[in-house]
Amino acid sequence: MNHFYKKNKLTPIINVSGFMTKIGASICKNDNIKAAKEILPFFVNIDELQLLASKRISKQLGCESAVITASSSSALTESVAATITGKDLQKIYKLPNTQDLKNKVLIQQGHLTNYGAEVGQAIRLSGAKILKCGSKLSCHNEDVINKIKKNINSIACAMYVVSHHCSDYNSLNIKTFIKTCKRFKIPLIVDAASEEYMEDFFIAGADMAIFSSHKFMGSLTAGIVAGKKKYIRNVYLQNLGIGRGMKVGKEGIYSSISAVENWYKRNTKNDLFKQKKIISYWLKYLDTKNYQGIGYEVIPDPTGNKINRLRIIVESKSSNFSAQSLAYYLEKNNPSIYVRDDLIHLNHFELDTCNLKINQEKIVMIEMDKIIKKLINKKIKNNINHSMYKKLSMKSWLKWPD
Repeated sequence: MNHFYKKNKLTPIINVSGFMTKIGASICKNDNIKAAKEILPFFVNIDELQLLASKRISKQLGCESAVITASSSSALTESVAATITGKDLQKIYKLPNTQDLKNKVLIQQGHLTNYGAEVGQAIRLSGAKILKCGSKLSCHNEDVINKIKKNINSIACAMYVVSHHCSDYNSLNIKTFIKTCKRFKIPLIVDAASEEYMEDFFIAGADMAIFSSHKFMGSLTAGIVAGKKKYIRNVYLQNLGIGRGMKVGKEGIYSSISAVENWYKRNTKNDLFKQKKIISYWLKYLDTKNYQGIGYEVIPDPTGNKINRLRIIVESKSSNFSAQSLAYYLEKNNPSIYVRDDLIHLNHFELDTCNLKINQEKIVMIEMDKIIKKLINKKIKNNINHSMYKKLSMKSWLKWPD
């Protein structure tokens, strides 16, 4: 591992954040790399290959059809576009101009999250308009029904986002949301890019659902839109319009087939054993340190994936440093340690076990201990607040490629 980083003058990374695009999202699994290598030397008819993917993937997911896209984000845009245009080629050619078309997407306000870019922007790229329901903190079925009744003639579809990014939002639950959409005959798209149990969304009644074949499943970078054939066909037709710039290569399609099939053959007991062993080690290590102002607890995944994480809670008044300072210097460390910081405004972050290599869990604790000591002794900036933390993150974008 170190040879690769030295050779290319890249910063070594230990990933305890989960499956985050910023650091490459996932490590491709050997069987899926093998699948990509197998197809790369050959020309293939992409329509035939996508049909093969549709048959084999939909069989695993328990739905009618599926199509592979360049990413989950492009899947989001193309699935929305499909509900606006249907199979009308003239409408497909016209996008993102949606004048005189049903073009509104019903979505709970708290589901307009940022996954590295805004969900709302991915929707608007199709030419759609956003129709928010609920408040900043919560959404109820009455909010959804009232919004539908006032806009029924202009709604193209509804979207439900299943993500840790909106885990602190009091959402209307997915089953009720689906039931309400069906009552008013509104097609429903579920954005579940980082969810393990893909078949569950079709059992619940989703018309289309979006998944990443790269994150949990370890394919080459690609997204999946799956669901009812009449909608998936219209997603595929977007390749004749705005979807052309979002196309996926043959290697991404074939690797995705391998990824989905292997995902349903995996040994979940081994994964859970590894997770439990690492978290147990972390808990014992922290127990011996007895840091002042630092708490920790095991937290289940908020969206129902079979993942437990270790939450690190920083009480700044007792510890004399902020959670943001600790997270920032972990990232700036060598090796760079990326934590799961989506709720860091609540003064805590989490450590995820999914992508750790052998003995990296020990390095995480050793390096965190060094940084905590520096923060306590004020050898590094110990009072980074949330506003500063966000600005420091954005600074790296703005200075690139300098």
